[in-house]
Amino acid sequence: MASPMTRIILLALALWGSAANAGQPRIAIIIDDLGYSRQHGQAIVDLPAAVTCAVIPFSPHGQRLARQASQQGKEVLIHMPMAAHQHARLDRGGLTTGMSEPQLLAQVRKALQQFPEARGMNNHMGSALTEHKQSMGWLMGELKANQLFFVDSRTSGRSVAQDQAMKAGLANAGRDIFLDNDRNLIKINNQFNKLIKLARQRGHAIAIGHPYPETVHYLQQVLPLLKQAGIQVVPVSELLSTPAPQLNTAAALPGDHGES
Repeated sequence: MASPMTRIILLALALWGSAANAGQPRIAIIIDDLGYSRQHGQAIVDLPAAVTCAVIPFSPHGQRLARQASQQGKEVLIHMPMAAHQHARLDRGGLTTGMSEPQLLAQVRKALQQFPEARGMNNHMGSALTEHKQSMGWLMGELKANQLFFVDSRTSGRSVAQDQAMKAGLANAGRDIFLDNDRNLIKINNQFNKLIKLARQRGHAIAIGHPYPETVHYLQQVLPLLKQAGIQVVPVSELLSTPAPQLNTAAALPGDHGES
């Protein structure tokens, strides 16, 4: 008798395959919180697809995992700790709403020095800071100066991160689906199916997951099936919105949810 996991995969493949001729949707899967567990992080680095690896600065295994991910052709993000509404503890090097511009930029630059492999940044927690317009403006200006991009994990429905990125002329994106707020395999599968459905509707979608054993096991089984189903896994940098260049002329118009 087939195992529950096998039945899930076969059902998912049947559902995805039914629309396989509608074009090739692209999905990006960002795995957050890498760096504290070497074993779990290595399992993500070894996944058989172009998952994006988001690594926490100053974590004990972060730099090693970032190097390994890059060597295996996987994109690396800095998973930057940011102040949250309901989380008192902030990881080392995190950004808070009370920081001045020099203080905030100093922390960002330390994180950048940790990960020369990084192509961009996303927020770890951050439901408070991503609502803070001034802080987000400072951050996006620094990322722009370093030719990076930003992905909003969207831990707050009131986030201004992407608005500030657009104003800074910074390439950016936002998370569409959290895969594993509930670590039950059936729930993860349901979220993954939502990801695929959204990607089929609009051509692309972005998910965020975590290096939980359940998520790793699910992805190990499902990722090899996606090509057959006509779905492409791409680095998140391939799904960014890039602001149009702003012309500096005198005629310019005036007045110009869980934590991850």
